[in-house]
This record gives sequence, C-alpha cells and structure tokens, in this order.
Amino acid sequence: MQLPDFLRWSRQACVALLGCSLLAFSSGCSTILTVAYLISPEDVPAEYKGLRGKHVAIVCKPVVELEFTDAGTARELAERIGSNIRDNVRGVKVISQQEVSRWLDENAWVDYPTLGKAVDADLVIGIDLDHFSLHEGSTLYRGRTTTQMRVYDVADETVVFDKRMDDFVFPADSAIPTADQSEQQFRALFLRILSGRLSRCFHAYESRAHFAEENLIY
Repeated sequence: MQLPDFLRWSRQACVALLGCSLLAFSSGCSTILTVAYLISPEDVPAEYKGLRGKHVAIVCKPVVELEFTDAGTARELAERIGSNIRDNVRGVKVISQQEVSRWLDENAWVDYPTLGKAVDADLVIGIDLDHFSLHEGSTLYRGRTTTQMRVYDVADETVVFDKRMDDFVFPADSAIPTADQSEQQFRALFLRILSGRLSRCFHAYESRAHFAEENLIY
C-alpha cells in the first residue's frame, strides 16, 4: 500500500534525523554543522527583505571632506553594491549607476527621496560615507571606513531600514605591506569586501563567508 505524501516525508525526516544522531555520536558536533550547512547553505537571513520586486536606486555620498578625494570611490561602492543585490535578490530592478550619477551631476543635492522620485525608484539605498582610508602608516595597507546606510521609501519619504557600520577594518587582524600589491589592487579588494558586507543586509548568505574573506589577502 502506498503511503500518503506527508507520511512518506515524515519517515524520510526521521531517517535523516536518526542518521544525524548516529553521526554526531561517532564524529562530534562538526558533523551536525556540516549536515546543517548542506541542508541550508545560506544560513544567515537578510536583515531587510523589502527589496524584492522593487525598483531600487543606490546612492553613496561621501562627507564634504571626502567629496573631492573619494567621489569616485563612493560611486564605485554604489555600483558594486547594486551588482551584488542584482545577483542575489530575486525580482529586484536596480536602477543603473549611470542614471543616478547623471542626476547627481546635473542637479543640486536635496535628499535621497527627491533623487528617488527623479529616477522613478520605489526605494533608495542611501549610504553616507563618513570615513574612508586605505593606509596604515606609509608602508602598510589596511582599509578603514565608517558608513551609515538607510533605505528610504520614496512614496512616503520614510526610513524603513537603518544600519550603521562604525570603523569597519579590513584586514581585521593584520595589514598588507605596500610592497606586496599596488594601491589600486588593494583598493579594489577593499571595495569588494565592503560592498559585500553592506549588500548582505538585503539577502541571505552563508555564515562562513566572513571567515573566507580574510583568506583573500593571502
């Protein structure tokens, strides 16, 4: 006699749990973690899930002291975050950074919702770049930044998500000699790591990703 679907599923679940229990006794807790990873590799959920199905503009603005020295960095950071979101959030439409940059070049700054209305966005991810540096002394690279990231609902002109990242440092526990790579290479690496950390607020990811990033310096 064929079992109903829910009974078959229950039997399979019991077998899986029994297998995990036996493996735990024989191999320790690491096996449980491995099984959990295989079942759900993206084990950290998004902090904000409201981007799906929306038209989203991403704007990164440096503080006045950085506006001339790091304006290019701010726009590249916004571009990288947009690319990450486009790749990882289903149904989102990220408005091109070229369109956002064109509006910024042609108009006096007002606020993030005003820009959002101008480019026909539902939401604006506004990133205030309060600090950005690449050097620790004259012979070492170590990226350091402070950012305030907010998501604005354009129609209501309200903040629906707010995340501050104070004194983010990469590498966390070391520094890279300037003789090992060019400033351009390290800048690209640091922006890659930083954009990944910020964009993960909006999509699920694997918890081990943070540890893997530190290995990129070797």
